[in-house]
Amino acid sequence: MDEELQFRFSVPKLPEGQALTSNEIEIELLRKLSAKDGKCAKSLWNLAVLYQRTGHFERATACLQGVAALTEDPEKLGACYLDLGRIEESKQDFAAAAKYYRQALQLEPCSTSVWYFIHNNLGYSLNQLNQHESAIPRLQRAIEIDPGKPNAYKNLGLSYVALGNLEQAAELFIAATRVEAADGRSLNHLDELLAAHPALDVDVPTLRGRVEACRAAVAAAQNAQPDFEEHWRKLRAEQKPKWWQFWKKRQKD
Repeated sequence: MDEELQFRFSVPKLPEGQALTSNEIEIELLRKLSAKDGKCAKSLWNLAVLYQRTGHFERATACLQGVAALTEDPEKLGACYLDLGRIEESKQDFAAAAKYYRQALQLEPCSTSVWYFIHNNLGYSLNQLNQHESAIPRLQRAIEIDPGKPNAYKNLGLSYVALGNLEQAAELFIAATRVEAADGRSLNHLDELLAAHPALDVDVPTLRGRVEACRAAVAAAQNAQPDFEEHWRKLRAEQKPKWWQFWKKRQKD
């Protein structure tokens, strides 16, 4: 691997607790919500996450609107608008997503992660709307907020690809891979960039070697990732007799 480049990657811990299906999680969250007369922000937020992951976007939006109605805290509202924007992204409605992110910007939440993703996701949505020059300052600000996350480097690189600044785009894709080699998307963009513009190999003599260093780092990071599906199946098999008895009892209560 190129000694000039240093890479890092995260290895998430395997989750503990019960391995539940989406249906089981929904029933339990709805039970908790009902017990508080529909005014449990935590349950509503968890339901919104569940519904977004399972493609029930309208339900997810309704839950987040319920969260927003229960708080006047700018921090929580900012996070709420961020998630509402993410739902619109999932629906490929990037104009609506950008509108939510701009609402979140006005609240100026203090959480580094929320503030980062508001800027990053707005930049991403503006890229999708072909507003690349408007996206650039948002993505640059996201990098300033947290230079240790890969998303904004990647999205800023895509802005520069669209604007024809290919060398800068390549540098940003490399930067994204260096800060999080477990995210292989920027390596894919590098490969696409070199395939579409082979002259970059000549213009930037060190580029090919650094791309190969990125490739080795991504492979190492991917090999280190835990198998979440196998872990879920194992937990499910171990808990099924006990969980099934508990679940049948809960249904009768």
